[in-house]
Amino acid sequence: MSDKVQSASQSNNQLSFKKETEKRGVDITWKNVTYTAHTKKYHREILKGLSGICKQGEMTAIMGSSGAGKTTLLNILCCRAENTNEVKLTGEITANGQPFNARSFSNFAAYVMQEDLIMETMTVLEALQFAAHLKMKGSEEEKQAKVKEVLKIMRLEKCQHTLIGGQKIKGVTKGEKKRTSIAFELVSDPDVIFLDEPTSGLDSFTAYNVVDVLQQYAREQNKTIICTIHQPSSEIFMKFDRLILLVDGKFIYQGPRSQVIKHFSSFGFQCPHLSNPADYFMSIMHAESEKNRQNFKTYYEHFDLDLKPSIDQEIEQHETRVITHKSSQAPFLSELKILINRNFNNVKRSPMELRARLIQSLILGIFTGLVYLNLPDPETHKDDQRAVMDYNGAIFFLIQNAHMNTLFSIVLSLPMEKAVFLKEENSKLYSVEAYFLAKLIVESALSLICPIIFIAISYYMIGLNANFGCFCFFLLVGIFSSFVGQSQGMFFGSLFKDAQTAVNVTPMMILPFMLFGGFYKNVADMPDWNAWIQWISCYRYAFEATVRSNYAGSPFTIDVIGQTNLDLGKWTSVIMLVVLFVVFSILSLLLLKFKKQRLQ
Repeated sequence: MSDKVQSASQSNNQLSFKKETEKRGVDITWKNVTYTAHTKKYHREILKGLSGICKQGEMTAIMGSSGAGKTTLLNILCCRAENTNEVKLTGEITANGQPFNARSFSNFAAYVMQEDLIMETMTVLEALQFAAHLKMKGSEEEKQAKVKEVLKIMRLEKCQHTLIGGQKIKGVTKGEKKRTSIAFELVSDPDVIFLDEPTSGLDSFTAYNVVDVLQQYAREQNKTIICTIHQPSSEIFMKFDRLILLVDGKFIYQGPRSQVIKHFSSFGFQCPHLSNPADYFMSIMHAESEKNRQNFKTYYEHFDLDLKPSIDQEIEQHETRVITHKSSQAPFLSELKILINRNFNNVKRSPMELRARLIQSLILGIFTGLVYLNLPDPETHKDDQRAVMDYNGAIFFLIQNAHMNTLFSIVLSLPMEKAVFLKEENSKLYSVEAYFLAKLIVESALSLICPIIFIAISYYMIGLNANFGCFCFFLLVGIFSSFVGQSQGMFFGSLFKDAQTAVNVTPMMILPFMLFGGFYKNVADMPDWNAWIQWISCYRYAFEATVRSNYAGSPFTIDVIGQTNLDLGKWTSVIMLVVLFVVFSILSLLLLKFKKQRLQ
């Protein structure tokens, strides 16, 4: 059952937490951890045989100059470091004496990134409820109680109904956003919390508040908190229970923060009185200074002589204890429902983007209708080849627009959401399949509406086949073309790391599909070596289906269908559009699963 928070005293503004009887925490230990980068050009040992321990009920700071290896060490302890032929990891890492991997890590631990990645259209309360429903066991009442508890712990009660916000939407302050990121992970009640520079980008007052909350949480809830930190203020420095100092991939100190000044003064490195100890230790650890580099050997020798034996002994004597698995992953259908709800809210709370897509469809529909207004009447131009070309051009443009509008909307949006997806999936909040399907379902609604608006306006203005059945069929083909654009947008959006690259490269990749669509070049004239491209082009199938529908019962004496050499049939073409949608959707899902491992 989740811990309950006692009322905070207004006089001293301090939080107090209700402890569970005999609450057992988790200690993290590591032995002989070496991390080596080896390529044809160079060989570098990033971490050099490190051993250490971080204890329950304590907050540990990992400090070091740039390139010392502090972030690498944190990533290794979080199972986030690469281990390949080029980058080799060796050593033993355990939690309560038991080895763990990336999947079991999320059962007892959480990782808070330096960047605060939360969907900006959610409120603080909604973000925590989202995490609770996906990761927590228990009833709805227990989940809501835990959310309220964490809101109080992280001092977020006043802003719980405020949007997270970001570049496009005004929301909470930087400090509140950082505390929300931490609270997002605390909802599942992890025993160990790793944080990458939790005070980065915050002012001194806000940074102190964040660290103060974390220290109280570690002590009162018996949690193990480990974080990298760069040059903290003296007030923040004093909040840490344990300190690890890294220089060039090796420890020069590991132990109680209260003993670090005494350790260094014992061999001549005295921290000046009334100065910030963190500033002093950072100054003697900078590798850019020749004088510092000459002292590194002294640091290493005194660590190996004075501190390492007791650390090694503590690791060896550490008892193996069972870890209670606190978090769980929700059933697939629950994940899907929660993600669909979030995606719909995201669309609803981004009115500018939604309006832009709808207005674009409206304006393009009117503009296209005006451009092709009053095309030659087939009754009076039965043998006019130029009139046929005008009609074919209008038809091809309509299906091209239905496809491209949807494709580029998703190509632009998906890479921007990718960072949030990678962070949440890595925390095992949900499966890739649930995320992908929820995205597909919500985007399908817009993929349905936009082509209907565009085609409904322009179809009769152009003067295409006035039969209502032909109009409905044209709408159907336009919608399926839009769906194919959606699945291809998911594919290209997953393929590239950022939106700018995706937007620049996607047109080049779509162009062959357009050229082999049967309008710009007759399919009978395509050379054998590249004629196969037409069979994976949605334009080829959409163009044939709409051309056959438009000229059914037409007064034109010209054999338009025969001229185009499009001979599949209109319903076969529609089926092929559905096949392309399914194929590209599956490819997008597989690509997303593959890419997320590399990007993480």
